[in-house]
Amino acid sequence: MTNKKSSVGILGAGISGLSAAYALAQEGIAATVYEQQDQVGGAMYSVRQDDWLVEQGPNTLMVKSQELWDLLTELGLDDEIVEANQIAKKRFVVKDGKPTALPMSVANFLTTPLLSIGAKLRLLKEPFVSPSVQHDESVATFIERRLGKQILEYGVNPFVAGIYAGDPKELSVKHTFATLWQMEQEHGSILKGIIKRDRSDSPSKRALLSFKNGAQTLPKALANSLPKKVHYSTNITSVQHQNGHWQVKGVTNADHFATTHDAVLSTIPAHSLPGIVDSQAFNELADLPYAPLSVLALGFKSEQIKHPLDGFGMLIPEVENYKLLGCLFSSTLFPGRAPEGHQLLTCFIGGARHPKLALKSHQELQQIALGELRDLLGIQGDPAFTQHKQWNKAIPQYKVGYDHYLSLAKDIEKKNKGIFLDGNFRGGVSVPDCISSGFETAQKVCTFLKSVAEK
Repeated sequence: MTNKKSSVGILGAGISGLSAAYALAQEGIAATVYEQQDQVGGAMYSVRQDDWLVEQGPNTLMVKSQELWDLLTELGLDDEIVEANQIAKKRFVVKDGKPTALPMSVANFLTTPLLSIGAKLRLLKEPFVSPSVQHDESVATFIERRLGKQILEYGVNPFVAGIYAGDPKELSVKHTFATLWQMEQEHGSILKGIIKRDRSDSPSKRALLSFKNGAQTLPKALANSLPKKVHYSTNITSVQHQNGHWQVKGVTNADHFATTHDAVLSTIPAHSLPGIVDSQAFNELADLPYAPLSVLALGFKSEQIKHPLDGFGMLIPEVENYKLLGCLFSSTLFPGRAPEGHQLLTCFIGGARHPKLALKSHQELQQIALGELRDLLGIQGDPAFTQHKQWNKAIPQYKVGYDHYLSLAKDIEKKNKGIFLDGNFRGGVSVPDCISSGFETAQKVCTFLKSVAEK
């Protein structure tokens, strides 16, 4: 166990920072967590208004590791979990202006109108496509080369928009579809890689879930479990290395403070670092691009919607020429998201596809969304409920060349002993990725503190 007197400061009480703080607490280290907002969670932001429950960030948590199941139990959240409706296994992709269900079986695949006969036959060529010799390539180039253009347009393009709000022509396949990239590298083929994957280990239960009071339940539970209370409404003004320690300066409720730590773990966005740490390396790291995104929640009476909303939601390929990236059927997905007799839809606008649209006003975006939803889902009339959240820099974009930013982060840590960088700009953008990365970074901090103590 690491020396209990070790002092660690964590910048940011999002899911990455809180996961790291939790892991450190398990090692006997009571980290001090600084948060600029007046609540925890970062992008995991749930808002309840009357009988509506809206997610302004991540809507779901895919649990597939025993580590994550154990965490939920340790936090006492077992009774708060709500698993996604079985209907949510059905996913829609817009084709020729109509939401079309993705095939869920071989028979469905053979008959799906999403792909032409030629595109389906093209998949048979995949094992015979030569592997790339490039160090990295875009998702679009990789998918079209291995699986064909239609798979890119109606399979991968909308998926990339839904997960990363990104453009497959720019994103790195090595960092966004790492499993597929590795299959080609190791087996020469995606299909061969799937066949040869080791299935000897019994996988943990997989489930898509949320909580009765929304996704923010998880970061709140993490914060409540910590030995020290989170420092809310705290603006960090500088982090400086002095006499073998790190001094964190900031302002909390108009009170200035300066606290010394043995180590500092930053989980704030890359673009926020240069204003805090005076170093050219941090300035370069801040060039990592982020996609803007607007999240528009719309509530309707059930009879206003012709579509049965019998699925997870719909994604919209770029080739379909709509402004919406996609729409979740939130009240189908989980219970308690809308009043009785109503339905809640969560729409996404902007991203790398339409960055300027993400920054438009609530009224403008609502007009755009209603026009397209009338066409796609047969919605009539005005919404009974509406809410808008604008994220100017929502999701970091792991573009081709992203290796450069990873090298920068490693170099910063190497040259500045005792400072650690984490967050979704480095360890992955999904909630499980951020939790795992937070745990791993906490172990690096422990190793560092132990080495210092032994000197």
